[in-house]
Amino acid sequence: MRFGGCSMPSLKVTAHLRSGFATCDDWSPDLAGLLAWLILDSKGLASPHPTIEDARRNAPVIAAEIPLAAGELAGEPYWQTSAPCYEYTAEHTDKFRKRWSPGIDSPPPAWGKRKPKWSASEGQEKNYDLPNYIRVTPCITWYAVGDVNRLTEIIQGCTGLGKKRSHGHGQVSAWEVDETEEDWHTYNSQGDLMRPIPLTAIDRKVEYAVREWGWLFPAWLPENKRICAMPVKTARRVKQVWTKQSG
Repeated sequence: MRFGGCSMPSLKVTAHLRSGFATCDDWSPDLAGLLAWLILDSKGLASPHPTIEDARRNAPVIAAEIPLAAGELAGEPYWQTSAPCYEYTAEHTDKFRKRWSPGIDSPPPAWGKRKPKWSASEGQEKNYDLPNYIRVTPCITWYAVGDVNRLTEIIQGCTGLGKKRSHGHGQVSAWEVDETEEDWHTYNSQGDLMRPIPLTAIDRKVEYAVREWGWLFPAWLPENKRICAMPVKTARRVKQVWTKQSG
């Protein structure tokens, strides 16, 4: 990660959405992770199922290209960006399913050299019926410190956020990247926590939840997980107010 060098401005990064996005927590999607994936994809290095070796091999590529300033908390470097901030007016749960019906509504499996058998309880032929949690919001905002021009250039390549984008969820209609006067990537002007940070880095009285969390990218790597203080005000449900129009 980069330290030193010229200072970078504080930024407000906003995704305007056409449709509700799929998420199972209040702290996804992560802006640093999104930018890292876009960088790797532009270089032909992105994979939907990366291995630990892939992640470690690609780390220097991300560090050299990511348009975010690096900071340090609890003695560890991180990319300076907040959790996603938004107000959602509705949420619901749908399902994503896979159901096999051999020889009727699905192609035969590619058995290769395996012993021919059909198993719906394991491997690529496993059936599933999983919940997909959808939140409806007009936009999602992140606060960050970074290179405004480079970040704007990279982020335009993102047309969808969250899971199951092929089902129409999380469609992005436009991105806005603006410079701001204040740096809100860790705490905002009211003193609210704005991103997950290691619990040992809390140095003030602030409201937070506690969870084991991958606070560095990629979040699924075991060495990137810590017991973290999690913001509780960055994503919140609001009631939609309907007004009667005369005429």
